[in-house]
Amino acid sequence: MDKFDEKVIGYESTKEILRQILDILKRPEVYKRKGISIPRGLLMESDPGLGKSLLASILMEESERKPFVFRKTSQENSFLDELRTVFAMAKEEAPSILLLEDLNLYVESNSSYAPEWACLQACIDDAKDTDLFVIATTNDTRYMPPSLLRPGRFDYVIYLQPPIGENAENIVSYYLRDKDLAEDVLISDIVKAMPKVSCTLETVMNLSALNSVYQGHEHIQKEDITEALLQVVYKLQKTDKETDSTELQKIAVHEAAHAVVGEVLHPGSIGIVTVRGSQGVIGGMANGCATYAQNEEEFLDEVTKTLAGRAGVSLIYGVMDIQASADIEQADKLMDIWQCHFAGGGFVGIESGDNRMSEQRLSYNEAIKSAKLEELYRRAYKILHDNRDFL
Repeated sequence: MDKFDEKVIGYESTKEILRQILDILKRPEVYKRKGISIPRGLLMESDPGLGKSLLASILMEESERKPFVFRKTSQENSFLDELRTVFAMAKEEAPSILLLEDLNLYVESNSSYAPEWACLQACIDDAKDTDLFVIATTNDTRYMPPSLLRPGRFDYVIYLQPPIGENAENIVSYYLRDKDLAEDVLISDIVKAMPKVSCTLETVMNLSALNSVYQGHEHIQKEDITEALLQVVYKLQKTDKETDSTELQKIAVHEAAHAVVGEVLHPGSIGIVTVRGSQGVIGGMANGCATYAQNEEEFLDEVTKTLAGRAGVSLIYGVMDIQASADIEQADKLMDIWQCHFAGGGFVGIESGDNRMSEQRLSYNEAIKSAKLEELYRRAYKILHDNRDFL
């Protein structure tokens, strides 16, 4: 077992790529004799807290090269000077390895023409004849110039997906290894209750233990973990604000409807449901474990679940749910994706390359989208009608 396996759970394909990079960095002469150009850079992208920095630090340590780490801590002019300086130092100490943390924070605008990108690209190019390997991490590559992402600057570009399934359960088990849990606390339930398993899990479990001790529980209970999840992952605090019981019940029905439809369509997918809202107000939330639509059917299932809250209130109370505006807006956005990525309205409905549409095409798309939303709303209503006792 190497350091990657000792310190990182899952990400097997990523770890294998990093082992290959490590072998190249430690035995460059072997590869050069085969006429192979030595890679110069690695870029890792993911949502925050998924282990980019940990993987990078292991690669740096195991490479046995002189390490340098750079983060943005100052404003534009001095930042550019500091960036040039760290590259100069790393080149001077070659063979070396330089970690550029959080590239997404280097530029305040969303422009791929920002001077920070031009400076970084120039620094990388100026180091091409030295034995310097550059690692970079970022939460988002959307606004980086394509020229910076090409091979020769970053020869490896890796996107880390949030862990799911067995890998997610193994990570949760690791963080629970020294926690005294009640017998009815299941690892699988915790995984389902988190939209993605990340480093926030350590904070969640520590807060769960604190809640348990404060409440006088002998073991960590489900309610302790649920409270910690709502606070840390979903940023939902308890409120002292009084709410009409009838209104609160409608919110409960709305959120339960999301959960029922989600569970009927994909059993075992719903992790947590609450009437607690954001900003310390009553609002509600129903969320499942992190899932990724593999096909059009699964994508439309997600839209159906999104519309279920409104359908549930209509079914039980026979009134329009005025709290469903956010759901309707989200469903509308999802249908735009459906039309673009799945050609839901036929190929005539797909946007042209310059994103310009004729009035006729716009009207056609809106008609198709409206009809599909109505169809999926009726589908959600029927599922709830057929499973009213569950609701």
